[in-house]
Amino acid sequence: MRNLIVIILSVFALSSCSTLNKSRMLKTPTNYKFKEFVDSINLKSAYRIAIDDEISILMYSNDGYNFISLTGGGNNTNQNRGATSGNRSTSGGNGNSGMFFKVRLDSTIKVPLIGRIPVVGLTLNELENNIEHILKKQFNSPFAVVQVSNRRVYLFQGGNTAQVIFLQNENSNLFEILATVGGVSGESNASRIKLIRGNFENPDIYLIDLSTIDGIKTANLNLKAGDIIYIDPFINYGNRITNDIASILSLLSSILLVYSVTQNNK
Repeated sequence: MRNLIVIILSVFALSSCSTLNKSRMLKTPTNYKFKEFVDSINLKSAYRIAIDDEISILMYSNDGYNFISLTGGGNNTNQNRGATSGNRSTSGGNGNSGMFFKVRLDSTIKVPLIGRIPVVGLTLNELENNIEHILKKQFNSPFAVVQVSNRRVYLFQGGNTAQVIFLQNENSNLFEILATVGGVSGESNASRIKLIRGNFENPDIYLIDLSTIDGIKTANLNLKAGDIIYIDPFINYGNRITNDIASILSLLSSILLVYSVTQNNK
């Protein structure tokens, strides 16, 4: 019986060790060389439109005085000016204030009153200028407002929570994203924040330390659509080992109880 107890406890202990911190993702070797920050990464560069972006377009005449109806082709009253609601769809959904268009694989969008226009690689200001130039043939002093509505980053915290966060501003930084979710969670390690950017086959991986005030310099970097922010979990090995020992003792008590009852019944 003693040998059986030893074997059971050994197997249980080894199993506990092997499953410790199994939920942790994106581990890096001890001597992993992270991408170094350079001055250019902190520049607030304008976002350039890419394939699969969802673009919202509002168009006005008379330098923004009258709203241009994309579905009717005419002008509405000034009461519609500034509205931003709309229904999304694959090719573009219309509402009272504009439409949404998904950039196709051929790098274009198809807009009523304008037709198909190339957009990939353009900044929002450049696309607005292009639309206004085309509309000059039909409207007096056209004015366009363009936004990308589906720019997003992916945030993982502590190995057990994840969120998709849409970028509200063209130049959002890490502090803005963390403020959106209420800061770094208690189960996360603020000294090990990984920023993964670029092609998954050869990504750039940066390490950010926000546990001290010095980390504010790197946290001010300009986030890009598709960035992955992974905050390593804070592992309290003391609590985990204590819980494992408690589980082992509980199992041992059960085995001894069963053994005692068995012996008494003989």
